[in-house]
Amino acid sequence: MANNINVVSALRLRGMKVLSRKNKVIHIDRPTKELKAMAVDIIENIKGIRRRSGAVQFHGVTVRWNEE
Repeated sequence: MANNINVVSALRLRGMKVLSRKNKVIHIDRPTKELKAMAVDIIENIKGIRRRSGAVQFHGVTVRWNEE
Protein backbone atom coordinates (compact mmCIF):
# COMPACT_ATOMS: atom_id res chain seq x y z
CA MET A 1 0.00 0.00 0.00
CA ALA A 2 2.84 2.39 0.78
CA ASN A 3 4.26 1.86 -2.72
CA ASN A 4 0.87 2.82 -4.16
CA ILE A 5 0.91 6.11 -2.25
CA ASN A 6 4.48 6.84 -3.38
CA VAL A 7 3.49 6.28 -7.02
CA VAL A 8 0.50 8.60 -6.65
CA SER A 9 2.79 11.27 -5.17
CA ALA A 10 5.27 10.83 -8.04
CA LEU A 11 2.51 11.18 -10.63
CA ARG A 12 1.14 14.29 -8.94
CA LEU A 13 4.62 15.85 -8.84
CA ARG A 14 4.80 15.34 -12.61
CA GLY A 15 1.57 17.34 -13.00
CA MET A 16 -0.91 14.51 -13.54
CA LYS A 17 -4.28 14.34 -11.82
CA VAL A 18 -5.04 10.97 -10.24
CA LEU A 19 -8.69 10.07 -10.84
CA SER A 20 -8.85 6.75 -9.00
CA ARG A 21 -6.71 3.97 -7.61
CA LYS A 22 -7.82 0.41 -7.09
CA ASN A 23 -6.04 -2.98 -7.01
CA LYS A 24 -2.67 -1.65 -8.20
CA VAL A 25 -4.31 0.23 -11.10
CA ILE A 26 -4.17 4.03 -11.06
CA HIS A 27 -6.31 6.06 -13.49
CA ILE A 28 -4.95 9.47 -14.48
CA ASP A 29 -6.31 12.28 -16.63
CA ARG A 30 -3.48 13.32 -18.99
CA PRO A 31 -0.24 11.37 -19.30
CA THR A 32 3.10 12.98 -19.99
CA LYS A 33 4.93 12.45 -23.27
CA GLU A 34 7.29 10.02 -21.55
CA LEU A 35 4.45 7.82 -20.32
CA LYS A 36 2.78 7.88 -23.74
CA ALA A 37 6.04 6.79 -25.37
CA MET A 38 6.28 3.73 -23.07
CA ALA A 39 2.57 2.90 -23.16
CA VAL A 40 0.64 -0.02 -24.55
CA ASP A 41 -2.54 0.83 -26.50
CA ILE A 42 -5.68 -0.91 -25.25
CA ILE A 43 -8.77 -1.07 -27.45
CA GLU A 44 -11.92 -2.41 -25.79
CA ASN A 45 -15.24 -3.07 -27.43
CA ILE A 46 -18.01 -3.20 -24.84
CA LYS A 47 -21.59 -3.59 -26.12
CA GLY A 48 -20.63 -2.09 -29.45
CA ILE A 49 -18.94 0.96 -27.93
CA ARG A 50 -15.27 1.18 -28.81
CA ARG A 51 -13.06 2.62 -26.12
CA ARG A 52 -9.36 3.34 -26.44
CA SER A 53 -6.95 3.78 -23.58
CA GLY A 54 -3.29 3.51 -22.73
CA ALA A 55 -1.44 1.82 -19.91
CA VAL A 56 2.09 1.59 -18.58
CA GLN A 57 3.84 -0.12 -15.66
CA PHE A 58 5.25 2.46 -13.25
CA HIS A 59 7.10 1.15 -10.17
CA GLY A 60 5.02 -2.03 -9.97
CA VAL A 61 1.69 -0.28 -10.48
CA THR A 62 -0.33 -0.07 -13.71
CA VAL A 63 -1.06 3.52 -14.71
CA ARG A 64 -3.99 3.82 -17.11
CA TRP A 65 -5.73 6.66 -18.96
CA ASN A 66 -8.50 7.07 -21.53
CA GLU A 67 -7.75 8.50 -24.95
CA GLU A 68 -10.07 11.17 -26.31
